[in-house]
Amino acid sequence: MIKIRKFNKSDIPKITHLWNQNVKHDLMTEALLFEKTFADPDFRASLTMIAGEDKPVGFMQGLYRVTATREKIGWIKLFFVVKKFRRQGIATLLLQRIEDLLWGEGVSEIRIMDSNPNYFQPGIDPFYTEAIAFVERNGYKKFADTANLIADLNRDLNTASEVNALAGEGIEIRRAEEKDRAQLAEFLSLKFPSWEKEVPAAFQNRPTSLHLAFYNGRLGAFSAYDVNNLNTGWFGPIGTDKVFRGKGVGGILLKRCLQDIRKQGHKHAIIPWVGPIPFYMHYVNARMHRVFWRYKKERNK
Repeated sequence: MIKIRKFNKSDIPKITHLWNQNVKHDLMTEALLFEKTFADPDFRASLTMIAGEDKPVGFMQGLYRVTATREKIGWIKLFFVVKKFRRQGIATLLLQRIEDLLWGEGVSEIRIMDSNPNYFQPGIDPFYTEAIAFVERNGYKKFADTANLIADLNRDLNTASEVNALAGEGIEIRRAEEKDRAQLAEFLSLKFPSWEKEVPAAFQNRPTSLHLAFYNGRLGAFSAYDVNNLNTGWFGPIGTDKVFRGKGVGGILLKRCLQDIRKQGHKHAIIPWVGPIPFYMHYVNARMHRVFWRYKKERNK
């Protein structure tokens, strides 16, 4: 009988190693696993479990978040089972235990992986056929799909002339500073509430991984990177108020972030959970990279 126990910080090296042996298209560092688990403000040790005592054979992380409307949403954020131990009911045992706890917390639904603002991937890549079969066998229904783009950073990303030209129209584009926090919070609350928790994480980085655009001193657009999956070349989110649209502001902000990502030593940038594909293709020739299926299970009425 496989024993189930809680995940501890001392497990990070071992679980990272096993993850990389068994989830080969989405490699993990110890720092990144810490970010996804203990560094998540909603992390709960009671919802993060290992199958196997001294020799782990499976791992699953659950959590829930409270939305702005006070709704509780649950997630299965990360999971794997060592290959030679699959199809023995281990993942199902972990899932059932975490589901029972999440339903007990009063969540209205449980989703798979897309745990914004701190998430690893925005769903399951259908390449992982066993994972797709596993969640569908356990009652999860596909409700959407999304994609990640990839941008080659070996290109001209200089925006100096464009920034100077817009300055003549009263538009200032610059890196965010600490003094911008309050105005940014108000802007996100009014225009992009889905990113209220994600974007401010940029202020923790050095340099601040956030670029802003102002019109006569009023914030109208932003672009961020390294607010999720730190130091992996992860771009976004980005948002532009309608007052700036059609002026190329979004493209400038995008390029400024990609310049920073290139300076970190990355050759490519990942644009995850992508919305306007033509926008990214136009400005940086971003190409389709990964596709993800999104799943959820609703609470029984």
